[in-house]
Amino acid sequence: MRAFFTRLAVKPLRWRGRSILLSPHALLVGGLIAMVIVLIFIFSLTQGELPLTLSEVYHQLTHAQDPASLAQTIFWQMRLPRSVIAIIAGGVLGAAGAVMQSTTRNGLADPSLLGIKEAACLVVWIELLFFPTLSPVWRPISAMIAGLLVTGAVMQLAKGASTSKFILIGIGISWGLNALLGVILTTLDPKQAQQLMLWMAGSLQQATLGTAQFMLVIALPLFALLLYTCRASNILQLGNATATSLGVNPLPLNRLRVVCAVILTALTVSTVGSIGFIGLMAPHITRRIVRGGQSYLLCGSALVGALLLLLADSCGRLAFALTQIPAGVVVALLGGPFLLILLWKRATRL
Repeated sequence: MRAFFTRLAVKPLRWRGRSILLSPHALLVGGLIAMVIVLIFIFSLTQGELPLTLSEVYHQLTHAQDPASLAQTIFWQMRLPRSVIAIIAGGVLGAAGAVMQSTTRNGLADPSLLGIKEAACLVVWIELLFFPTLSPVWRPISAMIAGLLVTGAVMQLAKGASTSKFILIGIGISWGLNALLGVILTTLDPKQAQQLMLWMAGSLQQATLGTAQFMLVIALPLFALLLYTCRASNILQLGNATATSLGVNPLPLNRLRVVCAVILTALTVSTVGSIGFIGLMAPHITRRIVRGGQSYLLCGSALVGALLLLLADSCGRLAFALTQIPAGVVVALLGGPFLLILLWKRATRL
């Protein structure tokens, strides 16, 4: 049996002149993670202040047009959108983190590395405070534009610099934008400040199915584009000189992948708030459990990110009964020690 899987792993699947190298181990692990996501997803739909049985969940899914009831309102307006958004946002952040780490070749890279989250938060705050009647559709659009502008500024400032200087410039801009957010908070009345802080903490309470559909429309094409660039990215991991000799131009490829990661991150921040550490943890966990190239890392990180955020949201919603803890806070409780462990491991290698 083991020899069978080994032969399958090294045998490419060819279709229309293209080939895909299958990895049974990666497919098995991915299937198990997807199964766990489905189980937690079903659990999150059934548990809450008003518990629902599996038959009631099935009834709600198949009889959405029934007269409005308390169970229907809770299911369609609270639990289902919240769980779906958690899966989409977690997958997006995990994929963006994998792209940032592979592009910068730094295991500590995170989608918030370049100040993307802070820039997205800033423009969303401005819209919420000064343009409250503006359509919510403009929030992700303006957040993506702000994220791209900040990324362009970082790239311009770090032009020709090393990866370490590139990261430091991004961190500096991130801190500057974070300080500006703090100034805005201190000038607001307590009620407004509390609402903005709750949103920035990464709460999924305002999730809707319309938001989920909007995220999918933007995220799926970008994810497909990133998946398409994975083969060239595998070559790029051998070094710029080797990649150039093999016909891969590093600069346009890196820019394209970073732009996609920026858009995905800004999209998530504008819809669910600033949720950190998912993009940091998911790729590292994926590398531990899945072996393979950039395509497996990208897909695995998306699955792990979706699992982490769905689990964090379920714990924050159910662990303390009537008091709901934002998913971003739960993730931060896990991500802080995770980052310290990574830093400690790096220090012991020096």
